[in-house]
Amino acid sequence: MPFPPDVAELALLSCGRHCCLCHKFCGTRMELHHIDAAGDEGLDTFENCLPLCFDCHADVKTYNPRHPKGRKYTTTELRQHRDRWYNRVKNSGGTFAQPEYLELDRSVFHRLRDLLPSTGTIDYVRQHHYGEPFLALEHRSLYDYLKGCSLPEFEFIDPDLEGLRVELYERTRMFIDVVSRNTFRVDMPGLEGYLAVPAEWKNQEWERWEEAVKVINESADALCSVYDSLVRLGRRKLAVP
Repeated sequence: MPFPPDVAELALLSCGRHCCLCHKFCGTRMELHHIDAAGDEGLDTFENCLPLCFDCHADVKTYNPRHPKGRKYTTTELRQHRDRWYNRVKNSGGTFAQPEYLELDRSVFHRLRDLLPSTGTIDYVRQHHYGEPFLALEHRSLYDYLKGCSLPEFEFIDPDLEGLRVELYERTRMFIDVVSRNTFRVDMPGLEGYLAVPAEWKNQEWERWEEAVKVINESADALCSVYDSLVRLGRRKLAVP
């Protein structure tokens, strides 16, 4: 059964329409999950409600205990994730940009742009067509960003910005993954340090080559789109050039 309108509205207000697991801002693209399953007599109450994005909801629901892979979310863990996020939204006062937090978030924003300047790796990823060889060093800043995200202080207080930072982290990780699975070192004079989707795929397995290039280019576009959204929102909220 769906949650009653008053429960759904309170849950969406409490999370600021952000996913309680990945903290991404979702707007209308949200679902309300029964922590204790409705089929197991879980109630349609505020205490049993967990607002999630589509991706996290699918992740929580699809774990198969008969063929376990990874670690399943427990009900107590889900409640703690939710309660911590609710508390963070509540303490933001609903503005997410209180003066005492601005300088902290500005420092995180400047650090992010130092790691991933729009004129550096991001511009290369945006402009390059991955049907052509690329210099591996051009992606180095992406690894620096992922490493930076492991630091506890590399986190926005503002939930809108933090949600986009987390999404950028995921898009970066996904891009690096598809690149690593579909490209190999180029063994040609003058192209030392270059990687490419194998030319033999193009010559002998055209559909495989075409699909690999498509997946990489689409992942690159998604990464750059989230980056642009984060930079634009950060400049508006934090009043930085």
